[in-house]
Amino acid sequence: MSTSPTDGFERVVLSGSPAERGREHGERFADAVASNVELYRERFAHEGVDLDAIRDHAAEYVDVIERENPGYAEEMRGVAEGSGVPLADVAMLNVRWEVIYPAWKDQTEAATDGDERAGRSGESPVDGCTSFGVAPPATADGGTYVGQNWDWLASVADNLFLMELRRDDAPDLLAMTEAGIVGGKIGVNEHGIGLAVNGLISDGDGTNALRKPYHVRFREVLDAERFDDALRPIVETDRVCSANVLVGHADGEVIDLEAAPDLVNTIYPEDGVLTHANHFETDAVESINERRSPSTLYRGPRLRRLLAAEAEEGIEPADVQAALRDHFGRPSSICSHVDESVPAVEYGQTNASFVIDLAGRRLLGQRGPPCEGEYHEYAL
Repeated sequence: MSTSPTDGFERVVLSGSPAERGREHGERFADAVASNVELYRERFAHEGVDLDAIRDHAAEYVDVIERENPGYAEEMRGVAEGSGVPLADVAMLNVRWEVIYPAWKDQTEAATDGDERAGRSGESPVDGCTSFGVAPPATADGGTYVGQNWDWLASVADNLFLMELRRDDAPDLLAMTEAGIVGGKIGVNEHGIGLAVNGLISDGDGTNALRKPYHVRFREVLDAERFDDALRPIVETDRVCSANVLVGHADGEVIDLEAAPDLVNTIYPEDGVLTHANHFETDAVESINERRSPSTLYRGPRLRRLLAAEAEEGIEPADVQAALRDHFGRPSSICSHVDESVPAVEYGQTNASFVIDLAGRRLLGQRGPPCEGEYHEYAL
């Protein structure tokens, strides 16, 4: 079962000032922004999160974003103005990582302790389920590719689009985002810097308050002209919660950053292949998400084996696409599908699959589970 269409992504070119880009984003996707707000409020309520408290907390982040990245804040205000959705609700979308992941950590720990406050602790969708990077000597053409299957709430699938930014004061970029969210999650910029992201949960999530949100950091990765500056937004300041960020460069570099609130662990390719799912591979922090989503323990290693098996002959984009369609463990597979045994509000699936050609500055993308359609090419 899939709840999203399997055709291509709508692609929107945004230019001008941050405010102008935001207004165009908001006007064009006004219904989808409002839909996203309601979908997340429904999910937060399902997790037992107080909705009024969440809205107030999100409003506090407006000043944080204004201080950390004024252009992002201006673009976010433009989205609110263009869509007619209150700024606090648009902010909630842009800080949802900082809201939901600490809540999941508390809920999962409560389930472990047998606390009656705990909700369901079984398999649950987490952003960016299985990601990869392949680089020389593993690739057939000597190129560098990054990407992922982005697994998340199936209800959000219709609110995705490709955002192309054309700017005079920063690199042009092409990235997938959700309606209302200014920072792209999966994409490439004109300098051949690419990004993929995975959700993680650690025992320290939620201990730091009001730090720079991850979606702001993701935008800053794709704002970079140099590779060191692309890593800086993830590593230089502490974070509220955890995330995995895989960053690649067209010249053959790929680094995976496992970020906890106060620690970043780095992972590098082995023989040109790197993969990651939704648990920490370092023992420096207590990794929690595998209690909630045990499939993370096999998805990353399995994708690594599938890609490594092609490395001797040289990995091509078609090989990666085939691996991303793998169904071992279905529905909790690399190509993830809805588990109809859980409540509908928890339905998760692969909403998007991307192979990013960093040298070509292009995305090969499939909307919905990759087994259900063909990849489309989107060049920057």
